[in-house]
Amino acid sequence: MNSRAFFCFVLLLAFLAVELEFLAGFGNANSQVAAATAPAFEAEKLALVRSLLEESTDNAVEESLKEGLALELGPKGIKSRVNERLALLFSEAEKAYGIVEFEARAKSPGFLNENSSVIVSRLGKKSVRVEYFFSGGIMKSNFVLARIEGREAIAEFRIPAGYTASAVVVE
Repeated sequence: MNSRAFFCFVLLLAFLAVELEFLAGFGNANSQVAAATAPAFEAEKLALVRSLLEESTDNAVEESLKEGLALELGPKGIKSRVNERLALLFSEAEKAYGIVEFEARAKSPGFLNENSSVIVSRLGKKSVRVEYFFSGGIMKSNFVLARIEGREAIAEFRIPAGYTASAVVVE
């Protein structure tokens, strides 16, 4: 009977050792998964911020185009209005998000005015189309750039040469 009890005790210890090894491996796997997913979640967060900046930029341009038409500003006045609003949006985005950093020139209405244009055209007796075009300068090498930086990931927001936005207003 003693040998049977001793054998059961050894068998119990073997099962406990296997169980502890299994739990240790499981804990290690969890830490590896957590280490791998943290940068992925951060990259996703930065992509969301970039997407919000893109949407905000498009909305600001379109609203400014419509406001400029409503105020009966000419193309130069509308362009100035759009670019002042963009410069303000970029400055506010830096403060609001804390992880966004625009190039200094991007926050300058002068830089934006030099590299953009507005075209106003009548589509008929009661409708007007106004279009904002960011040309990027003569060489098309100028663009608006912001760096969105986290601890383990980086994203970029750009308004490239060739960016356009338009609005149609029916009077």
